[in-house]
Amino acid sequence: MVLFDQKKLLSEYKNLLKGPRFRLFTALSMPTAWLAGLKIIQLDDNLCVTSLPGGWRSQNPFKTMYWAVQGMGAELSTGAASFALSKSMSNKLRMFVIGTEATFTKRAKGKIIFTCKDNSKTRDAIKESILTGKSVECDLVSVATDKSGDVVSEWVFKWNFLVIEGE
Repeated sequence: MVLFDQKKLLSEYKNLLKGPRFRLFTALSMPTAWLAGLKIIQLDDNLCVTSLPGGWRSQNPFKTMYWAVQGMGAELSTGAASFALSKSMSNKLRMFVIGTEATFTKRAKGKIIFTCKDNSKTRDAIKESILTGKSVECDLVSVATDKSGDVVSEWVFKWNFLVIEGE
């Protein structure tokens, strides 16, 4: 049984990494992310790195990055791989966030980078759902750093994946 079409998956990774194509996708599907300037910098089987530029589009009255904007960057870093995987499957994948936790350790100013190194956990959860026919929960971590490399926030997103046969 072929679970993922590797050629399609690599194509989806490339499509999400292409600036103009991703900007159009966000403008149509996630307008707030488009306005904030959210980008995917790196995406492969192992990790996803996203970024937000900071500045007036994402700041709060204290001139730091608003926590909810940070949440967008962190969520995309944990969800982009599963989105690409869903496009490489013949079955339909239902995926959504069922919980989140965040810890803020430093004021977020300027460009912030979000890194998720859990893409293999995403693949494993989707495989488990295919094999069992049941939904599978998976905790994925994103760490946000500023330009000096200091951690500004850490996020845990609890995703729920269910592969639906024949759709």
